[in-house]
Amino acid sequence: MSILCVILVANIPNHLSQLYGKVKSYIQDFNLFPSVPPSTDEHQLRNEKISTRIFLYLSILFLAVLLLYTSLINITQTVNVKAPTMTQYLELYSTYSQTLKCPCKQISMNYNTFISIEYTFHQICTSVFITQGWINFLNEEYYVNDLYINDYRVTSIFTFQALNTFCGLAIQTTSIRLSQFYSNQYVSAFVIPSEIFEPQVQTLVDQFISSTTHDFLLSISTVRETTQSNALFSAQLTNYEMYLFGGRGYAYTDPESYGDCSCSISATCIEQSSMFRYSNGRVLYSVPGMYTGCYTVDSLLQSNLQCFYNQTCINKVLSYYATPPSMNITALDNSLPSNFFRNSTLEEVINEMMVEQFIPSIIYNTYYNVCQPTECTYTYQTKNSIIYIVTTLIGLLGGLITVLKLIVPPVVIFIRKEKERSRPDIEIIEGEDRYTVGQKLKNYLITYNTFPSVPPSTDERLLQSERISTRVYIILLTLSLAILLLYTSLINVTQTVNVNAPTMIKYLELYSTYSQTLKCPCKQVSISYNTFISIEYTFHQICTSVFISQDWIDYLSKSYGSNGVHMHDFRDTSPFTFQALSTLCDLINQTVSIRLSQFNSSQYVSASVISSDVFKSQVQSLIDQFRLSATNDFLLSLTTIRNTTQSNALFSGLQTNYYFITQNDTQWPDPYVVTYGNCSCSSSPKCIAQSGIYNYPDPKILFSVPGIYIGCYVIESVLQSDLRCFYNQTCIDQLQAHFLSTSLMNITTLDESLLGKLRKNSTIEEVVGQLMMVQWNQSIMYDEYFNACQPFECTYTHQIKNKLIYIVTTLIGLLGGLITMLKLIVPRVIRFVRRKQEQPTPPIELYSTYPQTLICPCTQISINYDTFISIEYTFHQVCTSFFVNPDWIRYLSDNYQAGSVSSFDFRSMGPYLFQALNAFCELVNQTISIRLTQFYSSQYVSSSVISSDVFKSQAQSLIDQFNSSTTSDFLLSLTTIRNTTQDNALFAGPLTSYGFGTDIDYDDPFIYPQIYDGCSCEISAVCSYQARICDYSCNSPSFFVPGFYMACYIIESLLQSDLRCFYNQTCIDELQSYFIYSPLINITSLNASLPSRFLPNSTFEEIVNGLMIEQWNPSDQSVMYERYFNACRPSECTYIQETKNSIIYIVTTLIGLLGGLITALKLVVPRLVKFVTFCIRKWRMRNAAVIPVINT
Repeated sequence: MSILCVILVANIPNHLSQLYGKVKSYIQDFNLFPSVPPSTDEHQLRNEKISTRIFLYLSILFLAVLLLYTSLINITQTVNVKAPTMTQYLELYSTYSQTLKCPCKQISMNYNTFISIEYTFHQICTSVFITQGWINFLNEEYYVNDLYINDYRVTSIFTFQALNTFCGLAIQTTSIRLSQFYSNQYVSAFVIPSEIFEPQVQTLVDQFISSTTHDFLLSISTVRETTQSNALFSAQLTNYEMYLFGGRGYAYTDPESYGDCSCSISATCIEQSSMFRYSNGRVLYSVPGMYTGCYTVDSLLQSNLQCFYNQTCINKVLSYYATPPSMNITALDNSLPSNFFRNSTLEEVINEMMVEQFIPSIIYNTYYNVCQPTECTYTYQTKNSIIYIVTTLIGLLGGLITVLKLIVPPVVIFIRKEKERSRPDIEIIEGEDRYTVGQKLKNYLITYNTFPSVPPSTDERLLQSERISTRVYIILLTLSLAILLLYTSLINVTQTVNVNAPTMIKYLELYSTYSQTLKCPCKQVSISYNTFISIEYTFHQICTSVFISQDWIDYLSKSYGSNGVHMHDFRDTSPFTFQALSTLCDLINQTVSIRLSQFNSSQYVSASVISSDVFKSQVQSLIDQFRLSATNDFLLSLTTIRNTTQSNALFSGLQTNYYFITQNDTQWPDPYVVTYGNCSCSSSPKCIAQSGIYNYPDPKILFSVPGIYIGCYVIESVLQSDLRCFYNQTCIDQLQAHFLSTSLMNITTLDESLLGKLRKNSTIEEVVGQLMMVQWNQSIMYDEYFNACQPFECTYTHQIKNKLIYIVTTLIGLLGGLITMLKLIVPRVIRFVRRKQEQPTPPIELYSTYPQTLICPCTQISINYDTFISIEYTFHQVCTSFFVNPDWIRYLSDNYQAGSVSSFDFRSMGPYLFQALNAFCELVNQTISIRLTQFYSSQYVSSSVISSDVFKSQAQSLIDQFNSSTTSDFLLSLTTIRNTTQDNALFAGPLTSYGFGTDIDYDDPFIYPQIYDGCSCEISAVCSYQARICDYSCNSPSFFVPGFYMACYIIESLLQSDLRCFYNQTCIDELQSYFIYSPLINITSLNASLPSRFLPNSTFEEIVNGLMIEQWNPSDQSVMYERYFNACRPSECTYIQETKNSIIYIVTTLIGLLGGLITALKLVVPRLVKFVTFCIRKWRMRNAAVIPVINT
């Protein structure tokens, strides 16, 4: 056995030596370029072997370089994750936050999708102190005891009504604004990460709270300040006292004062609210924290609730009431958590909308689910994968080997070309040499064979076939390469260029050249206006002048000392004139500030960078819309107050619209309407007369103040006045010459050079129509917009020719496959049969076929509503009828004669009722017009075309939201005015809310609330009974007007009435029969046959709650969708469908890989087979060998 081992070990070197020799011999003789038939010429064989070695060296070198390059370079790998869950997104964001992008399928969504806001009000709003039962209890005391008008037991009735009003308004406002807030759109083109999303949404919530609070306070402030400016008379006699001149006959008023503060110059005058002993006026008890002042609302705002947190204080107050309350009165709970103190004023509470706490809930996962990202894409730096490296090498191998095979042998032959040996004994004739070379070339071309038989054949027929195949092969190869070369050289190709993270300068350069195709998607598609817009403004100089200062107003109020003046004397009315001017300045300043804050927080939406020119044009349009909207909002608010004030015929304490005279020693004064020229304040609030200085008591005018007027209401007269006198120092000096002041005030005129486009004789109404602005200064910052947009790349396309490198690499890339294919096809003369396949007919509606995957990106993702929505509307027929015509109202006025017709007669109230009806028609029309303009300028956002059904549903929802929002806002404004009118106990000139009489023994009149069917106007404004025609005492009505009611205020009367009588010609004729002071006119009843959603007996409140609209007529939904689609302008549509690879794709893929694959296999397979065969043969020989065994 050991001998066997020795023999085997001894034979190993021999085997290795033999193997080495064979390998060496194989390498030395290895020839990839053998001649056919094999040559024995030593020089030619040497050329072939050298060519083989150079070919191998170059192939290995090129492949090694390519291998190293593709293996070592860093590449940016882009990874797509389809339909990621939120968990997947959060994981990806934690790792790839810098490059992660997840486009939202739904880029816009309502706020209520992911925000929920709860809120809790101050406990007073759910306490017993604002219930009707408590207010009724307080009112009962008024009729049990004799009380002073300023006794807490009287004023508290209105105080707690006002408190109830504020709670109701705060609750209603919050509910309406929250509904509007929820319907706003949040826009994000990409998923916003949680840590950015939540602060953004919290900012939206904060803006909502701020905006809602400011709007609420502005509406209250507007009512308060216009009430004071108009010097509206409170029936509580808290701002004016009333006296009878000379004991009987003419009643006159005098401003009330609290300490040194007069209600003629300030509504905020107050004193401690107390209970008095009626017999001697001694204070019984002062209620802690409660105040009485000029108006209930203003005094309430300065009061606090400290007494009502203390049961002892409450019991003390109740002890002075004649009867105890029937309900359990418990103090407010001081232990409840609160943002307010016990002694916080009601103004401080109301400044927070009486809300203790807003509790927002931000639901990120709901936002993510609605955003519904179709995919997430992120990039990272990595090396090429092994698969990529292998496929790249295989793809180039065929072309590389083919090129080297064509180039290397001729180069080697050329370099090693043998020089012809000189033969001195043989003379070569030049012509013969040329002939020999030509003949050899001809023979070479004739016999050239690319497809030689193996082993070489001598069959002439076979050789001829091989030569023909060679020629066809060469022709086809040359033709193919020529066509490919011409095609790739001559065609225009569209090149797409990406520029990552472009600067604005780079963008502008690109836009100047490639404006038609440049697209730069924004990373941030929604940007707040204040990012790139700055708006400054300059008020009319009157708003910063001495003429609206408190010093000037105080100076005017003392201008006639203790002397008497005419009631229309400038010195008496001017404090209110300039208070009104101050009010307008203040209200406009508040309005502009609030609206500008809201405007600045609005969002500008652009999916891609907008060019500078287009951007500036769009933003200028936004600014113009803001200015128009702010102006319209203010004017609408002011008009609403003006119209409701006139409609309710509220009595001015200045007696500029009504005065009262006691007739024939009666105790009950009658109201008389003031007229200015031929204009009566009962039919128009715009009646005016020139303001002047009177020589009291003689009504002669000493000095007419240029441009200044007096009228029915202060604000109405101010709006028709101008400031020309105050641009003129002489005029001011003449005016001051009539002031009885110890020291004249140093007054500087207004500067005419600062008027801008206005004139010095421009009416205040014209100035207010410009929001009292002399100049708007806006700055549009395109660079800030660009930086906020943050385009992560810019893409543009342009037409170019293919580059030389591309042409060469294309030829090389196809050469290997082309040669291999032709070598396979040409010799076998394969015939191709072309079968025609029917092309599928494209579907008519892509969405109906591919609803799940169809995506059509919009070129314009943000579209104004007016692009596709058009809303028409039809008013109730009464708004276009004769019954709102001035001729009808004048006709009714002519049939009222003061002193002969009762204040409660329909003939007395008719002019006011139909003025109110006309005011409602005008206000609703103006409101809808303004809101519709704002609605049209809103934007609909969709990144891709929305399906028709979804769009139609959304469009209808938008229209419904507009209707609801417009109605709610209008009714809220109306409710605010109605409630504050009642709370302030404002006195109606026609004596519908309060009346007054005189005691036989006293000259001072007393005021009492009117009572309608047992309901007192002191505790409710909606007390009413049916309207009637009656005698002066109105004890025996002659005719009850069907459907019409009389109530505390004209507007309340109208809202409870209906038009049934005016649908009936007989009723109209019977009503006219009582109009005896003017000739009858031809009146046609309303048309009951017209289609209407209201009944003839529908109350005006029901009609007004429907904005007096019979029908909304939005444009047809199909037309809307077509307009939307055209505005969206989808550049392309993509959809996904399951299919097989096309024959073209298969063929081109095979050609691309064929060359390299066949070449690699031709190199590897024969040698692999030979090696395997060799191994098998060796294995068999070893097994068959006989090894002798020597026994020892």
